[in-house]
Amino acid sequence: MQSRFDGYNHIIRLDKGELLIDSLSKWAIEHNIGGGWISGIGAARWAELGYYDLKKQNYHWKKIKDLVEIDSLQGNLSWIDDQPSIHLHATFSDSKMRTTGGHVKELEVGGTCEIFVHATFGTPITRFLNKDTGLKLLDL
Repeated sequence: MQSRFDGYNHIIRLDKGELLIDSLSKWAIEHNIGGGWISGIGAARWAELGYYDLKKQNYHWKKIKDLVEIDSLQGNLSWIDDQPSIHLHATFSDSKMRTTGGHVKELEVGGTCEIFVHATFGTPITRFLNKDTGLKLLDL
């Protein structure tokens, strides 16, 4: 992983074989990032995606085992119990240009993954458990 900071925004490059969520979590701890908005593009060797069933209050997970393009990656960085929470959704396309998407549990970077983080300053952004939805929501 390589990163650059311009005083407010971070640009991150992940290389082939790196895990996205794991790498961003370690980076957030190392750079003391209190929160931010994330976007990115790249490729994944595999990805595990989820769909949240609001009625049952649980995720249904599916693993994509093929090389795919990361067409769009959007989400945020916050904190739960002093640990970073990387909440990302993505759209992927395969070699036949078919798309799929969902909540990213984890993925392994293919050729590269280029990430932009618009960081927040001041009090870290945290999450709380909303009992109505079963989701950990931003505590604003």
